Amino acid sequence: MSIPTRTTTPPTLDSALTERLLNASLLLAPLAYIAVDSSYAVRGWDDGPTAAMHIIAAALYGIAAIKLVSMTSGRTQAILLVVAVLGVVGNAGVGENTLHVALGGNDLFDANGPANVFKTLGFFFPLTFLVAAFALRTRTPAWWPALLSLGAALFPIAHVANISWLAVIDAVLMLLALGTLTRVIRR
Repeated sequence: MSIPTRTTTPPTLDSALTERLLNASLLLAPLAYIAVDSSYAVRGWDDGPTAAMHIIAAALYGIAAIKLVSMTSGRTQAILLVVAVLGVVGNAGVGENTLHVALGGNDLFDANGPANVFKTLGFFFPLTFLVAAFALRTRTPAWWPALLSLGAALFPIAHVANISWLAVIDAVLMLLALGTLTRVIRR
């Protein structure tokens, strides 16, 4: 005699809801970064509350990166996925370092050895957008990958040198590029 088993289907994601969330992240992430960079500009690059917002903005950019990955295919998609994950970790790590400094800890950007890994990961964040611009160049108008590439190039310049006004301009450029992607992309 066998005992009847109850079969249940695993829960699935609501693809329409997930798609709306991913699309919204293309607006929310750069908007969050405008707020973060504006706060850093006003409160200083070692402000704790801004660093906390920075970590949340990095998470939102993680969702936006998933959207970008989903819009590519093949080897490029695999490369973009790896670069994006490293970039999100690096971006959040920079926010964590700022939070650490704000609370009286040492600045990892002044340290050597293992801290070099941390510093290197931060550059994968703008690299995510350069790879995405390259990957989506044939499916978007010519101005779109150029705008995203410009935003990606300005990011490390503004943030490594702590140039507040340039960081805010960069965040606006990223908003213009990412915020228009779902409207300009050719299927």
